[in-house]
Amino acid sequence: MRPLTRLSPVPVEIIEAFRAVAPTLEAFARTNGFVIDRYRRGKAAWELRCARQQGGEARLTVSYRERTGHLLDVSATWWVDDLTSRTRRLVSAKAGAFDRRASQRQLEELLLDAMHQIDRWAPSDLGPPRGPFKDWVADGGETLTDDHDQLPVR
Repeated sequence: MRPLTRLSPVPVEIIEAFRAVAPTLEAFARTNGFVIDRYRRGKAAWELRCARQQGGEARLTVSYRERTGHLLDVSATWWVDDLTSRTRRLVSAKAGAFDRRASQRQLEELLLDAMHQIDRWAPSDLGPPRGPFKDWVADGGETLTDDHDQLPVR
């Protein structure tokens, strides 16, 4: 088990940035079968996650670009873990940036593009295995991806 770490509070400007797009992100997640992790592990990002029928986990990440403040980056990631060898294979791509001053429809389109990218990926698109990750426990202990069973499947 990992020791608990205290995360610093999320700065107000980041909370305000996500408050402006929260209805769009929440509606998209609800409609398309994603769960939302807000500021997971203290990151300035919201992650929309689901399990994939092809295995592993997919994630759309909407992250706050701190240098500008008005831009949110949208990216897509899919990974598959091999708990026996304690390795991970993944593929990721940036969908684009959303200017919070633009129409929320543009954010929806970026999210759709990222989701469709994930849907097009096949196991052959996954990169080489990375790891081994020594802190993974293959015999039922805690892993970095121990919540796949609770995620909706796309």
